[in-house]
Amino acid sequence: MKLERARVAAICYAALLIISGCRATVVSPIHDGDSQRIVSLAPSVTEILFAIGVGPEVVGVSEYCDYPPVVRKLPKVGTFLTPNIEAIAALRPTMVIGPASSSDLREMKALRVMGIRVIAVVGDDSIEQIESSIGQLGKQVGRAAAAQNLIDQINSQIHAIGERLKGSNSPNVLMVVGHQPMVAVGRGTFLDELLVLAHSDNIADVSSQPWPRLSLEYIIATRPDVILDGRMGTDPETPDSFWGKYQSIPAVRDHRVYGYPEDPTLHPGPRIANTLELLARLIHPGAFTSEGAPPSSASIRHGETQ
Repeated sequence: MKLERARVAAICYAALLIISGCRATVVSPIHDGDSQRIVSLAPSVTEILFAIGVGPEVVGVSEYCDYPPVVRKLPKVGTFLTPNIEAIAALRPTMVIGPASSSDLREMKALRVMGIRVIAVVGDDSIEQIESSIGQLGKQVGRAAAAQNLIDQINSQIHAIGERLKGSNSPNVLMVVGHQPMVAVGRGTFLDELLVLAHSDNIADVSSQPWPRLSLEYIIATRPDVILDGRMGTDPETPDSFWGKYQSIPAVRDHRVYGYPEDPTLHPGPRIANTLELLARLIHPGAFTSEGAPPSSASIRHGETQ
């Protein structure tokens, strides 16, 4: 075992020494039936891989990957900004997948030198980017048809929720992710896009920042009708001790301050339809009380048992 670890370390060190003088190897996409050993460096990538049916071929994940639950038992290989090249190499992967922001890291260049396919996905800041990532990964791992089916399923659910919300007004909404400082969902995030699809006006959109810090004075002045606060948890009986002091805010006065679960709400990826439905139900509960409401987006399967 010590000899094997030493061999892996030597290979990694040699790769790091020569990356400046080498070019990445060009490898063709995987075809159906090909054997793969995949390492994922991002939670959204991991979710996509399991959702399109290649979960059994994932042999390592990042420190932040936690869904589906089975991935918590897989070896951890650092993060997309600080990948552990020795841990990755020890897993003998045929493919390492991470976000575009990690593609130029020294460690990723070293993996290419070692003959390992390195794939950078487009991003997850919008529904379009998330769906592009699903399509891109589907082609790269030989699951193009499964990826397209997943995209179609997501769009079908989003459309069904939109039909349910037709004619709804657009209340002022604040979506909070932290209190100290007060950090909100802002412009240019997939969550802001989902708030728009859920027929709401995000009061944090005045900022150009994706995660703006808001003052309580600003929040009181803009008078949100609904507050979604991730710090409150998901128990409806949780005392609203923080916001209860600000009765001049309509959301507080009308008891429309709600907690939400971090998972899946804050996770970009194939469960975005679940998140949209969750937000829409909190903002427009009346639209989901009659018969004929769209089926729960939990029906989108993500290969938890694979």
